[in-house]
Amino acid sequence: MTLKQLEAFFWAARCSSFAVAAERLNLSTSSLSKRIAELEASLGQLLFDRKHYRVSLTPAGAALLPRTQVLLDEAAAMRELVQGCDVVQGELRFGVGELSSQTWLPRMMSLAAKEYPGLQLEPVIDTGVQMEQRLESGELDFAIIAGASARNALRSYAIGSAHFTWVIAPGLPAEDLAQALQDWPLVTMPQGAGTHRMLEEWLGRTGGVVHRRLSCNTWGAVASLLVEGIGLGFLPQSWAQPLIAQGSLIALGAWPALNALHYSFQVRADDQRLVLAQVQRLLERCVNFDVPIRFFQSHEFPGT
Repeated sequence: MTLKQLEAFFWAARCSSFAVAAERLNLSTSSLSKRIAELEASLGQLLFDRKHYRVSLTPAGAALLPRTQVLLDEAAAMRELVQGCDVVQGELRFGVGELSSQTWLPRMMSLAAKEYPGLQLEPVIDTGVQMEQRLESGELDFAIIAGASARNALRSYAIGSAHFTWVIAPGLPAEDLAQALQDWPLVTMPQGAGTHRMLEEWLGRTGGVVHRRLSCNTWGAVASLLVEGIGLGFLPQSWAQPLIAQGSLIALGAWPALNALHYSFQVRADDQRLVLAQVQRLLERCVNFDVPIRFFQSHEFPGT
């Protein structure tokens, strides 16, 4: 029995398929399968039931999995003790949305590189629904997603909030809420985005009715269309404030405010790795969705 065999078993058990597990370990599927077969031979027990379409753990495999995680954590602690290196090391793939990538993510990556040089982080930009699916399948180690997950396989921890401002291009009349929503299309993120639930709550609270919607899947596209005067909409404060200061947009300050959008740090419920707890603490220091976006400070926004 070797640590590489145990590591192969651990990831194969956590991921939705051997192929996903092999990708996480930078192995071929055949190499992963060989390590697992060698572990099964050394234990004299099958750890996976391969008779069905989807491979699943046998009772022996289910019993071994928690102990395997403990052993892998102990091996990391032993390396720290002997080599004097930090236990926070390895590779973590995680999911964030576009707003995260433009606000707090650069600082978080910079701090991680300084404080945990042995940790390799790979951010993946995606929508909340897709990130939850990839997290549950084992493709991601954690994700920062709007709202708390309703999936039993995932655990959510509050991590931060984002605030939004209603805006429109100068010269477009929008004083009356009901009339403006009738006259102009609402430029917004698609239904799968976390802001969709926030918008629906606002419409229910204010009685507003959206007659036309124009959906874009990036805040950059939404902002560009709003600056061009295509319609009205809302932007994260980190986008809205510099565009208002430039005169590219005006705030609809008389409109009822949108509630803040709350985000969570999400991990798999069965993933108890120590490195995730360390990364969560780092995120708690860094996550701030309202910090100004840096490229606004040195570049004019397209269309201005």
